[in-house]
Amino acid sequence: MPIASRSVVIYAITGIILFSLGLRTGVASVAPLAADITLDVALAGLPLGALGTIPPVAYAIAASVSARLARRIGIEWAAIAMSVLGAMAHVWRGLSPTFASLFGATVVLMLAAGVGNVIVPGLVKLYAPRAIGSVTAAYTTAMSISSATPTVLGLWISDVYGWRWSLASWAVVSLVGALPWLLVVPFAKARGIAQTQDTSIAEPQPHSSTLWRSPTAVSVMVIFSVSGATAYTWFAMLPVILVDISGLSAAQAALSLGLFAVIGIPLSLAIPPLGARRGWAPKLVTAAVVFGVLGIGGLLVIPTVLPFLWVTLLGLAPLAFHLSMTLIGQRTRHHIVALDLSGFVNTMGYTIAALGPLLVGLLFQATGTWTVGLIILGSTVLIQIPAIWVLARESFVEDELALSR
Repeated sequence: MPIASRSVVIYAITGIILFSLGLRTGVASVAPLAADITLDVALAGLPLGALGTIPPVAYAIAASVSARLARRIGIEWAAIAMSVLGAMAHVWRGLSPTFASLFGATVVLMLAAGVGNVIVPGLVKLYAPRAIGSVTAAYTTAMSISSATPTVLGLWISDVYGWRWSLASWAVVSLVGALPWLLVVPFAKARGIAQTQDTSIAEPQPHSSTLWRSPTAVSVMVIFSVSGATAYTWFAMLPVILVDISGLSAAQAALSLGLFAVIGIPLSLAIPPLGARRGWAPKLVTAAVVFGVLGIGGLLVIPTVLPFLWVTLLGLAPLAFHLSMTLIGQRTRHHIVALDLSGFVNTMGYTIAALGPLLVGLLFQATGTWTVGLIILGSTVLIQIPAIWVLARESFVEDELALSR
C-alpha cells in the first residue's frame, strides 16, 4: 500500500478544514432572513420551528448510512459528493418558490452535512493519525465559524443582493471544500480503496449492534449525546428560560445565548489537543459533568443571582462534544473502524439530541414550570459519570470488540 506523500497529506488536511467550513452554513442562514423571505407561507412561528428541527433529525438519519456509503464509493469521493450535493441544495434554497421547496432543499442540505459529520473523523484518522488532536481542533473550529458566519455575513448579502442570493451564495463554500479532494483522488486510486478494507487490517468491521459491546464506543456515544441534547435545548430555549426564571429582559437573554455560543469557539481549539493526551479524557468528562451540574443547579436554586455565571458554566459543559470528536480517532486503530464508530456516535447522538428540546418543552407544557425539565437535564448530565472510569482505561475499540467475541 503506497504511503501518502507530504503534499497529499497537506491537500487532505486542507480538504478536511475546507470541507468542515461548509458543513454548518445551512443551519443558521435562514433564521436571520426570516423577515425578508417572501414565500407562500410566512416563516414566523411553526414553519421556522419546523426548519429548525431538520438538522438533528437529518444528521441522525444520514449517520446511519454514512459509513456504508463511504466504504462503497471511497471516503474521499464521499467528501466530494457531499460537497457537490450541498452546493446544489444551497442553490435550490435560493431558488425556492414555496415553503415546501425550501423545506425539501433544507432536508437535502442537512442530509449531506450529516454524512460529512461522520466521514470527517475517518478522514482525520486516515491522513493525520499522529495529529488527531490538532487537526480535530482545526476542523471543529471551522465548523463553529461555519455556524456563526451566516448570521452576520448572510444578512449583509441579503441587504445588498436579496435573500435568494444570500441563501444560494453558500454553495461557493461547499464547492471550495471539494477542490482539495480532487487532488487527493489519484493517491486514493493508487492506494486502492479495496485495500483499506482488507480484513487483515480492518477486522472487525463493526456496525452499531457490535459497537454496543465496546465500553469505549458506548462512552464516546454517551458524552456526545449528552452534550448534544443539552446544547440543542439551550439553543432552543435558554433565552425564554432566563426571562421566566432569572428576570432578564429579552435583550439580556439574547445576549446570554450569544455568550453561550461564543464559548464554543475557544473550546473547539483547546479541547481536542488536550483530549488526545493520555490521561486527559476522564479529567475532561469530569469537568463537563461539574460545569453542567453547577450551571443547571444555579438556575434551579438561585436563578436571579449571577445568571451570566450560570450561562458561562452551561457553555463550558458541552466540551464533551469536542472531546468525543477527538476520541473517535484516538481510541481506534484503523480509519475504517473510526468511520464506523463515527456513524454509531452520530446516529445515536443526534437522535437523542433531537429529543432534548422536545422533552423539556413537553414538560413545561405539562407542568407550567421549567423546574422539572431542568432537573431532567441535570440528571442527564450525570449519565456521563461512568464514562470517566471507562475512558481512563485508554482502551481501543477494536481490542474491546475482540475480547467480547
